[in-house]
Amino acid sequence: MGIPKITAIEAQLVNPDKIEDFPGPYCMSFGFDIRPLAQSINTVGLVNCPLLMKNENAGLTVIVGYRRIRALKTLGWDRIPCSMLSESDEVSPLECLLLNLYDNLATRKLNEVEKGMVLARLHSLVPREDMLEVYMPLLELPSHEATLLFFIKLEQELDAKIKEHLVQKKISIQTAKMLLKMGSDERNHVFDFISDIKFNINQQKQFIDNISDLAAIQNRPSHELLNEPSLRAIIENKHLNNPQRAKAILKFFRGRRFPSLVKAEKAFKKKVSRLDLPTSVNIYAPPYFEDSHYRLEVLFKEGRELRDMINRLTLTEGLDELGDSWE
Repeated sequence: MGIPKITAIEAQLVNPDKIEDFPGPYCMSFGFDIRPLAQSINTVGLVNCPLLMKNENAGLTVIVGYRRIRALKTLGWDRIPCSMLSESDEVSPLECLLLNLYDNLATRKLNEVEKGMVLARLHSLVPREDMLEVYMPLLELPSHEATLLFFIKLEQELDAKIKEHLVQKKISIQTAKMLLKMGSDERNHVFDFISDIKFNINQQKQFIDNISDLAAIQNRPSHELLNEPSLRAIIENKHLNNPQRAKAILKFFRGRRFPSLVKAEKAFKKKVSRLDLPTSVNIYAPPYFEDSHYRLEVLFKEGRELRDMINRLTLTEGLDELGDSWE
């Protein structure tokens, strides 16, 4: 279906109190800062009038221009110039939604939450084939069924506070996907913990992976794991700053999730620390000890220094003891 051809309508002055003060069914704006738009309107005036239509409650629903309405109300305008759809226009809900969509796409890029709003509103009005072939590319998204379902769930299931963090890039899309796999109560507990500790993007994934695995292994809700005394002691340690606290928490959960691996890593590090190695020489175990080969790293300025280090290494006692720390 194409966009309806609306007959040109002269703007009329509307009392802002009659305009719905919440995002209506055609709105696709979330997480925006109204101040730049308000400043622009205050400086040069309203260039494009919002488009409204009467609703069954004798109020006015915003078709196009929700952010403009918000800005004008912020500025205290007691009358707002608006265009009004009449009954003779016979515009369907889908056509209203498309009017809003194309108006937005012409002036800005939608954030991830707004893309979810568009797809969630379209999916009951548009065939699935059109969703994938027309609207996903229009939103600069891959035409994959899984991507479509994720963005619809993002809009329908995530709380506003999580969406705000996503728009502000305090959490990643990957984190949002992992949170959506949880029940709503557990999701809120885990999200609140993440936001309080201020994990970075990589740490968020590690944390959710470990807490989810532990909850499944121990058959316990994650909020119980988050209230353990040993963990609370880390959180309440006043000698740790936020980055140190985040690392300590990840180390705590990793130790609980992989006790044998952590034990093997400690044993290996202990063996290496006993060696009389030059400060510019390091020995590393393979990740998770899944490989049979270890890595030797030597920093040197010239060949003579390298030769001296190699000679010294050949005389280092204890090298024979390095091996599989799982044994």
